[in-house]
Amino acid sequence: MELEWEQERQSTCTAVALAGAFLGAALGADCFLAADYLIGGIPALLCGAAIAFWAVKGGVLFANRNSQAVVLLALFPTLLWGIFVNHLSFALAAAPGDPAGIQQAFLSPLFFTGGTNYWFQLAGLSAAALGSWTTLFRDAKKEQEFLERASRPCKPPQEAPPADLEIYLPKHAWIRPWLLQRRITQGLWLTVLFLLVWLPDLLGHELALFYALCGMGFSFLAIASLPGPSGHILAARKVMYARKDGQLWLIAMQRIQDATLHVRFPKLAQIWDQLPQTQRTRFKASIVSLLSKENNIAVKISRPSLEYQNKWRWVISNDVGRKAPIPKVYPKFSPVPGDTEPLKEAVPVWWRNPMMTLVITVFCLTVGIHIGLEEERQAALLPPEPPPVESVVPDPKDSTPVTKAIAPEVIGDYYLNGLILRTDDAFQASTTQLEDQENGLTYQISLQYGVGEEAAQISLGRTQGENVRCLRPDSEEFLWGMGDNGVTYRYNLRTVQLPHEQTAHTGAALSERGTLIIIECVHDDDTDEELARGTLLYMLENLQFTGPAITEENYQEQLRPAINMGFNYCGQAFFKAPEGMFEYDVFLDTFMPCGGKMNYYDDGISMMTQAHGLRVSAAIVPNEGTAMDVVEQAYQDLKAAGRQYDEQTLFQDAYNEEGNNACRLTVYYDGGRTRVTVLVAIEEREGYYLFKEMTCLPEEVDSEYQAVFKEMETTCGIEVSVMEDLGRHSQ
Repeated sequence: MELEWEQERQSTCTAVALAGAFLGAALGADCFLAADYLIGGIPALLCGAAIAFWAVKGGVLFANRNSQAVVLLALFPTLLWGIFVNHLSFALAAAPGDPAGIQQAFLSPLFFTGGTNYWFQLAGLSAAALGSWTTLFRDAKKEQEFLERASRPCKPPQEAPPADLEIYLPKHAWIRPWLLQRRITQGLWLTVLFLLVWLPDLLGHELALFYALCGMGFSFLAIASLPGPSGHILAARKVMYARKDGQLWLIAMQRIQDATLHVRFPKLAQIWDQLPQTQRTRFKASIVSLLSKENNIAVKISRPSLEYQNKWRWVISNDVGRKAPIPKVYPKFSPVPGDTEPLKEAVPVWWRNPMMTLVITVFCLTVGIHIGLEEERQAALLPPEPPPVESVVPDPKDSTPVTKAIAPEVIGDYYLNGLILRTDDAFQASTTQLEDQENGLTYQISLQYGVGEEAAQISLGRTQGENVRCLRPDSEEFLWGMGDNGVTYRYNLRTVQLPHEQTAHTGAALSERGTLIIIECVHDDDTDEELARGTLLYMLENLQFTGPAITEENYQEQLRPAINMGFNYCGQAFFKAPEGMFEYDVFLDTFMPCGGKMNYYDDGISMMTQAHGLRVSAAIVPNEGTAMDVVEQAYQDLKAAGRQYDEQTLFQDAYNEEGNNACRLTVYYDGGRTRVTVLVAIEEREGYYLFKEMTCLPEEVDSEYQAVFKEMETTCGIEVSVMEDLGRHSQ
């Protein structure tokens, strides 16, 4: 009788594993078709590995065990789905958007008419799938070997764990229904997502399916915001609790590795019922050893009290009022004896979220498809565009007006890092712009170093628009110029019409030493275009490049006070732009205090120095948000790295929306010392910010500190009186 029952159980397990493997392989096949539609070629063939991966994972999930037998079962659906999607992909390519033609192509003998490409793709797909499957088969073998080693009795520890030690491990059988629910829901959602990618090849209606994909994106955001206990319950697989001498402890098992079996503790907790008594005793001894040492793996919960509870979790608080949820997946566990009852059975599964996921997905898909079909209908009603008419009247050879440079009444020299710019003396100047207040024009200035002609061409043509005008009527070639010091350079001026009745002028000049200046001016159409263009041209024709060529060998040695720019304690240091900021390699500059050693990090893309009691670090950071987002991200990263802020004592934010720059003033503790620091972010270009942190070091402050800090305030465009006063009080 027992033999029949065991055979029936094995048969059921095999059927369940095979079903899971078929579903997983179907998801992988769906992924391949999506990749083949988007990119094709060898990258798509690599998705054969996804077929094998999801087939094995599906079988393991449904069978609830990772064994070689389950992985072997997954091989059949892996190969079957691989052959099927290879055949289907060629049928889709034969008649895209025509279901009848695709059906005919699918039923035709593509095995023979597909040619070498058909067999090459099948071989590549199969090779990727078999490679992935072989790796997973080896992993399953290692898993079985681990189970055999874990089931053997071991030498008991020298010191037995105390009798009053109680440990509470999450019960995998109680968590498994939640895991199944989550994985099946995720698999179905991904299946629909991949389907929508390649269905245009089958059904056409590209616009409708594109809007459906957008609907899937909105559904993801809505699904991710759904509340529920499943997240806490699944996270409990890596957390255990212990009670010793009446004290409750939370232990992060994922951070502990068994010294004998060489696995993380969650894996041992999952097979706890299969472990012999000696292994359990050794496990408990490890917990006792952990609790006896000071570490951040075991967290003491002092005097826990129950805040509230529901069917799925308790919420308790410690003696300082910090709350923590505890999922009800720990048998016989009562976090607050007397107020909570020990668990005797599994809690019911929460089904609302899967149902809401289905409803949200269907709703977003329906709305997206409806909008897409309506757009297609409207497009079909539009009359066709008339054919182009060729003019029989020849255009004049040169109808572009010639721009003349406009010299100011009073000429002023503006000193920048490595060059002198000559223009109207009445302009209000900063380190990054010139402002013509009389005519309401602003000229933005940026400098790049160590670049070539390609950089100048790219920078000049970055602003896109209509009615493009350059200095040469018939081409966009650069003109030659020479400064008073004999240094030659090439320059050009480009004007384009922007939407919303605006005009943009971009001037670029590249010296023979690799220094590039870019001057930009954007104004409304009611402003005199020739005035802005002529003023900018005068600047370009009267440049004087004074700095050396900046190279890999010398860029770290250029920091000195920028006295010609009005700074006695600060100068401009060079550093590398991060990869991706520009289409080419480039050195940038920024103001840093002089007098200390400049240290470079990350191959020269970040730097730090300290002088006169002020420590300053600088780097370019990518971020698609605002400057305030950059400051907040840096603040949180430093906090996560261990920095202890005192937000109650000092915490101030400032944000300039017009200039998109921001700063945060706060206090943190550094080895027992209190540090006042300001985080600053300034937009350099779209998606990239100059980030600086300026920190006062009171023990090193001297009589020059205030002057240094005021100059750094000026260069950053901020005012932080608190940090100025620190220098006054420290003297």
